[in-house]
Amino acid sequence: MRTALLALVLCLSSLPAAAQPEVFFGAGNDVPNIKEEDFDRRFLRTGLYQALNRGTNDPHCAQLLGGLLTLLGETAPLLHKRDENFFLDPLLVQALNTQLSTPRFQANAYMVAMVRRVLIDRKLSPNWFQTAADLGPLVLTIDVGKLRFLSEGLQPIDSFFLTLPALRDRYEIEVRRANATAARSAEKMFRENYLDRQVAFGGLELIDLDIEKPKKKPAKKRKGQPIIEEEPEPLVAVAKLVWYPFPAEENEINPFGTPKKRPSVNITAKLAPQQYLDLSRIPKGTQLMVRGRFWGFKKAVDEVELRDGLIFQDRNWSQGNVLADPNAVARCPLAVNELMGVTPEQSGAFGKPSR
Repeated sequence: MRTALLALVLCLSSLPAAAQPEVFFGAGNDVPNIKEEDFDRRFLRTGLYQALNRGTNDPHCAQLLGGLLTLLGETAPLLHKRDENFFLDPLLVQALNTQLSTPRFQANAYMVAMVRRVLIDRKLSPNWFQTAADLGPLVLTIDVGKLRFLSEGLQPIDSFFLTLPALRDRYEIEVRRANATAARSAEKMFRENYLDRQVAFGGLELIDLDIEKPKKKPAKKRKGQPIIEEEPEPLVAVAKLVWYPFPAEENEINPFGTPKKRPSVNITAKLAPQQYLDLSRIPKGTQLMVRGRFWGFKKAVDEVELRDGLIFQDRNWSQGNVLADPNAVARCPLAVNELMGVTPEQSGAFGKPSR
């Protein structure tokens, strides 16, 4: 493969202070231009690919397939237009390397092949989705909603680098710290560069979900004609969420022994009509991810508005990231390196340097 497909550990602090928007957005393609190569064609001939299409009755292989489909679902909302790279939580990368891999089976190579297949086909295979739905009751880590979203067509965000922390850092650098030659136009340029982008923000806490009543439009009266009443706009679900830049335990205690108010960013997301979670069953305080169009902000990105939002679960994998029993994976007849010898060395793949 000419371009390595990596699962990157998100580390925006490495971006230089003078970074331009191109650092975040790359060439600005609509979707990554992935061409099928020998690696991809070889994957089509593997037993694991056939099992993804047909499912499995082997309980050991069910754990392997379920684990890989879990990881694929977790990458789905963050697939982006910037390039071929994809993001996977570092704790899930660890689980991939320790729970789904064996001395004779490199699960990370198969994970790369699965993501490439989705990017080449521009959607998740219906057969893969059916396998995930069948395994869902057995493998409770699979997020079927995220895979359903992916099965309806690739909808990449602009860049998974454009997070809330990154936006706030860029506002501090590009607007608040702009020198005299750029200060007058800094706010305008920031809005032109970053607004109206497709984004995905995770680690949000749900404050509430409600239905917004549309504003009633006044009837139009024209001379000599009857009054024309326009149809009201459709009802829109609105999510109120909050993001905390710092964990609660890091707050300072004031002299009176009470915790100070935590800094926060308030997010208002007007949601798209079709969702992949049952909104009525999401309790307040749930940790969520929201995708949508970055529509507006106030202050120093302390208040954010999104449009056409999609709500997804955003699990805290630090509370437990058991995807499969490594002993069960070792007993699965599919866990053999049929891709061995064709995957090139990938410097930095899955957060590890090449050897």
